[in-house]
Amino acid sequence: MPEQEIRALATELRMQLEQQHGLLLGGATLVCALGYASTAAMRQARRRGTLPIPLFTVPGRRGYFALSRDVADWLASARGNFASPKG
Repeated sequence: MPEQEIRALATELRMQLEQQHGLLLGGATLVCALGYASTAAMRQARRRGTLPIPLFTVPGRRGYFALSRDVADWLASARGNFASPKG
């Protein structure tokens, strides 16, 4: 997938995620967006250092969060890396 298409997909995904969930993703929404089967699976990936995006905490809030932008960029990049050739 050409870089221009990946950027366009990232922009589209970013707009959709931000519109539906806001600038931050956390909890079950984040788990689902990253494709983990459960919160425990994502927690294990975090412990192993294999998460595809940076997570952070927010003062006064429980759990870990990610920027919708980071999730959208990662999804588009992952899709671009595994796009099958047309033909």
